[in-house]
Amino acid sequence: MISHTIAIEGGATHTRAGLYDDGGALLREAEGGPANPVAYGVYACARTVSALARELLDDIPPSRALVCAAFAGAADAPTQRDMAAAIGERLRPRRVLTTSDLHAMLYANAGTGPGILVIAGTGAAVLARNADGRLLRTGGWGALLGDEGSGYAIAAAALRACARAVDCVAANTVLVEQLPAAAGLNAFEDFVHWSATATKKEIAALTPVVAAAAEEGDIAARSCIEEEARRLAALAQVAQERLELENGARLFEYGALLEHCAPFRNAFREALNFFAEMQHFPCSIRGHHAVRELADIERAPAWTQCWRDDQARSGVALPPTEEPAARIFLDEYPPRALVEIMHRADQEATDAVGRVLDDVAAAIEAAARCLRAGGRMIYVGAGTSGRLGALDAAECPPTFGVDRERVTALVAGGDRALRESVEGAEDDPEQGASEISASGVSANDFVVGIAASGATPYVLGALNAANETGATTALITSNPSASAQVNCLIAPDTGPELLSGSTRLKAGTAAKMILNMISTGAMAQAGYVYKGRMIGMTPTNEKLRGRARRIVAEIAGVGEECATEALEAADYHIARAIVMVKRGLDAEAAGALLRRHGGNPRDALEDVEK
Repeated sequence: MISHTIAIEGGATHTRAGLYDDGGALLREAEGGPANPVAYGVYACARTVSALARELLDDIPPSRALVCAAFAGAADAPTQRDMAAAIGERLRPRRVLTTSDLHAMLYANAGTGPGILVIAGTGAAVLARNADGRLLRTGGWGALLGDEGSGYAIAAAALRACARAVDCVAANTVLVEQLPAAAGLNAFEDFVHWSATATKKEIAALTPVVAAAAEEGDIAARSCIEEEARRLAALAQVAQERLELENGARLFEYGALLEHCAPFRNAFREALNFFAEMQHFPCSIRGHHAVRELADIERAPAWTQCWRDDQARSGVALPPTEEPAARIFLDEYPPRALVEIMHRADQEATDAVGRVLDDVAAAIEAAARCLRAGGRMIYVGAGTSGRLGALDAAECPPTFGVDRERVTALVAGGDRALRESVEGAEDDPEQGASEISASGVSANDFVVGIAASGATPYVLGALNAANETGATTALITSNPSASAQVNCLIAPDTGPELLSGSTRLKAGTAAKMILNMISTGAMAQAGYVYKGRMIGMTPTNEKLRGRARRIVAEIAGVGEECATEALEAADYHIARAIVMVKRGLDAEAAGALLRRHGGNPRDALEDVEK
């Protein structure tokens, strides 16, 4: 039974959503980041939409909700279908209906009758429908192929006009001074570097400056605006002709250029009226209010795509890492294109970690507290996750000089699982609990589970057993819906893998980054790092001994010869050598001072200063 409707308007710059009751009354609203699947990817948009939906639903079960979503950039059926499935699998509502922002707006304002919708904002496009229900879209080809009549096109034309003016092959324009100031640049020449990385949104943001100059009478600015307005009018006029709409057809105007830029609106209407007679109307129903109108459609039309919970592959939602990446088949790409796709995926993993930094910081504080109390860091994982934990644990003793017993790893299947797959090892929660018990875990220890799905039985069994001992626990997972009982949940939302289910890719990359942060941050907080140097490092070869000499020399402010003498006297214990040199102590006294302060050279040196 559907009791509520969530209406989503996903745009290139932001997303707005509203929760409606079954009578169509708006209950509450929410707003989030951009949701254009072409620009940001299907999964990123689904994540934005799902987060807003959960915020709106609060304690209402998603299974009782209908989601109606309209997206900029979702003009084709495959993209709409991918969006519907991604939202449905992630949120599990009763039903998901997706379409483009143009279709939702035209339906809301023109109903099922004939009409033309013209949108002119950051982008621009025309959608028309005749009395027989035939639809035609013109324009909206994007930045490269031509987004005629858009804010982006106006700003780009204005920048080119300025370049011609600077080259003295066109009349001067005030925009040569005004546009750099609007972009935060010192001179027009700075646009060369700026334009190499500027987004469509950033370029379109210059349009108000062009509009203001046009209203002040700047010829170049007015020419840019009027030319784009005429091109948009031509697209509308062609749509009318091809659909054989009669004179007097209803034309609905939407977007900042048509609603708030008089020079553009006047030029658009003048050009259009030269060819045909039309009735101009504003879009009285807009935003998520327009999208809400889709909920009343009894049978989904061809310009929408639908996902139903009872048509899903399984009654149990898959973790995001097991979902297929939308329409990306790595085996169909040549090597150069393949590595570009994978590189973008790695950037997605980095961004996902960036969204959970507060949780990582909390884990660092907990880990450092345990280390200072004499406790241990214990990683627990299976498969790739277990190997990542074992790798991080193995790197800590040589990097920080910490005893090997202080940072350890438990891997499902034991040491053999580090080199090969051990069938069924990860499915045994009792084995995880047994290994925690055998390790003598106590309240001073920090136990970190690593599980991409957030549901690996071996890991959960170990965490539950660790909780019973009073240990501080954490879980690193790429499933934001994971429900493990831990003190620190770190859940970067890395989404589906390019190679479906292969969590050694994005999920593994994110987990490795987080493990780097936790171990390095905890060791720094616990006194194993000083002045950004690895003062606990064990110099086991000539390269590392050379590094140790440089560390002592730089921190203590002495030459390498003096540093070498101190290190030899301190048995190449870097922290002890630093204290010896900076405070004029022998090796025994420096060692005793460090022991009094838990090996922390900063505390030891401050104690001497007192």
